[in-house]
Amino acid sequence: MKEWIPIPGTNKDTLIKVALEEFCLHGYQEVNITELAKKADMTTGAIYHHFGSKANLYEVIRTEMEQRVIDRMEGAASLFTEPEEALRAALLTGIDAAVKFNICKLLSEELPYEKEDPIEGFFSNLSITHQELPIDIILISSWRSILKGISTNQLSVSQGKELIKWIFK
Repeated sequence: MKEWIPIPGTNKDTLIKVALEEFCLHGYQEVNITELAKKADMTTGAIYHHFGSKANLYEVIRTEMEQRVIDRMEGAASLFTEPEEALRAALLTGIDAAVKFNICKLLSEELPYEKEDPIEGFFSNLSITHQELPIDIILISSWRSILKGISTNQLSVSQGKELIKWIFK
């Protein structure tokens, strides 16, 4: 069992729920740890006690949300034998999952800490190569840009999905 999973109703559970909402609304840089503690009706000491830092709290949340999205993308990709179809299905499913969990802004951000990006790794493992070009670099950037556009209301979900489909034409 993952050691960070909190017991429902505990301070740790409350902090994760409030932090998830705040990071999804405002992004890592804009979340103030003091304001986060206030919204959770706790002290900053509680955050540091449970997570050690804002970055560690963010990493816990981001890792969990990324895994939820990757699980869905893997399922979608597994339905296809052609690499292009699998990749397209994974990208579209990833958009749906990010919207469903309301984590478009969270997943559109670059990581504020040094760590291998699991979604980028997923795309790299699934990606097709065309004349030795690393297509996955363009796809992950495009996917994150679409999520950012959705989170800022510059794109609708359907427009984002149409952009993915257009990339594969």
